[in-house]
Amino acid sequence: MTLLLQGSRYFNTDFPIYLNRETEAFVTSMHRHDFIELCLVVEGKGYHYINDQLLEVQKGDLFLIPIGTSHVFRPSTTDPTCPLVVINCIFDIATLDRLKGWIPQNSNLYHYLYFPNNLSRPWYSYSDKRDQFFSLFNQAYLEYSERPSGFHTMVTAIILQILQLIHRVEMEPEQQMHTAEPKIESIDDALYYIEKSYSDKITLKAVAELSFMSVGHFQNQFKKVTGVTFNHYVQNVRIQKCCHLLKTTDKSVQQTANEVGYSDMKFFHSLFRKITGNSPQQYRRA
Repeated sequence: MTLLLQGSRYFNTDFPIYLNRETEAFVTSMHRHDFIELCLVVEGKGYHYINDQLLEVQKGDLFLIPIGTSHVFRPSTTDPTCPLVVINCIFDIATLDRLKGWIPQNSNLYHYLYFPNNLSRPWYSYSDKRDQFFSLFNQAYLEYSERPSGFHTMVTAIILQILQLIHRVEMEPEQQMHTAEPKIESIDDALYYIEKSYSDKITLKAVAELSFMSVGHFQNQFKKVTGVTFNHYVQNVRIQKCCHLLKTTDKSVQQTANEVGYSDMKFFHSLFRKITGNSPQQYRRA
């Protein structure tokens, strides 16, 4: 089940903007909201579910989540030394209306903000390799959390800067929508194959052949691009998919395990607890 988060839970009556710095966890539920969210990964690696898509994320990944779009971040590990940290900036329709005159109406950004349901993909993402957004998000968060004189104006102005920068980078022809963006094209093909075929029997040898590499060379290149081994990556994708099924369906634990490619339930339970820190039943109840 997808939760509906309402802005009234976060906003003060005199300032319909809210920022926080969140260490993401496996217990967070899939949710949508009645406000706009700008979020930037500022530390670590993990996964981001958006509607029916699963994206691998890392520091520098920026997202604009319009009203009504379902999403959730999840870390890749429960290891507290490797957290997934996100700065979230949310604001309501009234704030968006005040900024409307500053957003070019012929831009894609305008459609993401005001008419997302008309788009085939109703959310925006950008992989910030040049740290253009990092200082803006940090500045906005500090203004909001420390609340010096005039912080309302400063935070609003920084949000406008962020939106204008999104418009600027979105207009650059070489910038593409968010992908894992590995430098080696054949590894990109392998990641796509895993994402589409995670429930099937995926072997290292088969995927190496798909990438036209020897097993040893593929293993080295895969870890160089993803930061983890092939088996670790596949296991994480499967468990993340299982987490989604446990939270959004009434299927039994065994059904969800089978659906993501596991038939050995003892191994599945051990792996699930190792990655999430909970049993499947505890995760579903959380």
